[in-house]
Amino acid sequence: MTREQKIKVVEEYVGIFEKPGVYLMDFKGLNVAEITALRKKLREANVSMRVVKNTLAKRALEKAGTQSLNSFFVGPVGLVYSVEDSVIPARILIEFLKELKKGTVKAGIVDGAVVDENEIKAISKIPTKIELQAKTATILNAPLVRLAQVLNALPVKLARTIQAIEGKE
Repeated sequence: MTREQKIKVVEEYVGIFEKPGVYLMDFKGLNVAEITALRKKLREANVSMRVVKNTLAKRALEKAGTQSLNSFFVGPVGLVYSVEDSVIPARILIEFLKELKKGTVKAGIVDGAVVDENEIKAISKIPTKIELQAKTATILNAPLVRLAQVLNALPVKLARTIQAIEGKE
């Protein structure tokens, strides 16, 4: 790899480290079929995975100003990240690695903060942005639905009352 190519790769890695959620995965022990299945799941959720060169990743961390992850760049390391959400990659990784009982999530950067494996497991249990938006919309919509039901019930009661009076005559 030429010097110019290395500079481009480092710049690309710096861009990755600036994403809202970046997780470092040790995929030692996973075979090609398992990694392919993981990549497929990630792609379906609009999440990317990139196997990195450790020395170039350390240079990128230095440029990005986050050197506290340098110790995790040992052996085969994959960066798993999303442009949209920091929870979705964590959830997919934790569920997938739990099923296989192989590989680990070493650490990550979530919204600029360095997180360890236990924190990543906690993050994976947080509802996603879309789920939170749906819950909020449901909560905001509930009083309006109840009001509509009450307002709709008034004419129905009036009609039934009129029918009952007609029936008595």
